[in-house]
Amino acid sequence: MSEIPSPQDLLDFCAKQGKAISPLLILTHNHPDPDAMATASTLAYVAEKLYGVRCRIAYGGIIGRIENQRMAKTLRLPVRPLRADDLKRYENVALVDTQPPFQNNPFKVRRRAVLVIDHHAAHPKTQADFLWVDHSAGATATIAAEILFASGLEIPTRLATAIAYGISSETENLGRDAGPRDVQAYLSMVQRSNTKALSRIQNPPHPRAFFSLLSRAIRDAFTLREVIGVHLGEVPTPDRVAQMADFLLTHENMKWSFCTGRYGGRLYVSLRSRKTDARAGRLLTRLLGAGSAGGHCMIAGGSIVMPAESAETDWRDKEAEVRNGFLKAVGIKDPLELQYPFAS
Repeated sequence: MSEIPSPQDLLDFCAKQGKAISPLLILTHNHPDPDAMATASTLAYVAEKLYGVRCRIAYGGIIGRIENQRMAKTLRLPVRPLRADDLKRYENVALVDTQPPFQNNPFKVRRRAVLVIDHHAAHPKTQADFLWVDHSAGATATIAAEILFASGLEIPTRLATAIAYGISSETENLGRDAGPRDVQAYLSMVQRSNTKALSRIQNPPHPRAFFSLLSRAIRDAFTLREVIGVHLGEVPTPDRVAQMADFLLTHENMKWSFCTGRYGGRLYVSLRSRKTDARAGRLLTRLLGAGSAGGHCMIAGGSIVMPAESAETDWRDKEAEVRNGFLKAVGIKDPLELQYPFAS
């Protein structure tokens, strides 16, 4: 499928397949974010209500960020940890907010998915019976909103709230990589949302460990020209790396933030930029490799698998290698003399 499909194309595909794709395992990327959870919940709702397809939404890893945990619980989203035999038990698998070749999901590349719905740049090896990869959308939840409207179904308040938060969190309140489609989808959904629930999700109480990590991110942060960054070391969840990258970019003099963290034998990397022409996704993909990284113009993330026997020096060498590669890619030449303005 070379052209970007329409919501009606997806509905026609599901209608044609009917219960032949039931039960359907809907798989998000590991450690799912609001964008992924909202999209998966929408696909399950439409498939079940219109076509009688039984769905299970599953994810690898954990839901780590407090806001994301609060979203899943408050809105009663039917997302569950992936069971050991799920990928064997389910013949039909759909992927949302990720693609089979990406290393951020447990799906095997050689296996063909029934559905793929994603807003990241298409991987050349991505295949599916129905493929909807739309890089022009700022959030996969925007595509989900368009599908839901085209379905003609009643829109539950909890689902509207999930989609609204999925779009706003992915686009940083429509200020990052958002276009007219995202704005329209968000405004249509937020007026159907439970705004009190949205407020509770966006402003949850944080545990002591969060403030310890925040303190470390500030204390160990380095700066160089318009770049601010930090190597966090071990983190409790991978999404803390992205969260700290977002926070560091609030520094008034910075145009780029760069953050790494270690989790589960992987080095996670997040990039953020204020520059509307940053091409952060392409930059990080060049540094880490296709399938290991992805993103958009102003936001990117990825990870590198480290050998099981890696010593502390190996981790530090890899952190420095990726950091220095990034600095040179944004035009900073040797000597890379880092400053640590907040170190005590």
